[in-house]
Amino acid sequence: MWDALVTAGNLIMIPALLTIALDQRAYIPRLTSGISLVGITAVVIGLVGVGLTLSPIVLGIVGAIWLFIFLFRHEPPALSTADTRKGESP
Repeated sequence: MWDALVTAGNLIMIPALLTIALDQRAYIPRLTSGISLVGITAVVIGLVGVGLTLSPIVLGIVGAIWLFIFLFRHEPPALSTADTRKGESP
């Protein structure tokens, strides 16, 4: 029962993280994604230690998404010329 509850809670996070991972304009500082990745790794180890099966797998997927964000979404997107013109007076 607890495994199903923890699994459902973690499944809820996946769509939100996927929107960040798939958006090339998204920017998450490495400190934020790195801390999240370390915390998720600790929780996965704890869940495996308790003997749960589904929730560590799903949380491993969440961790993999955070790893992708850590590797590829750590730099702010470059400003386009359209963005720089927004601040100019007509």
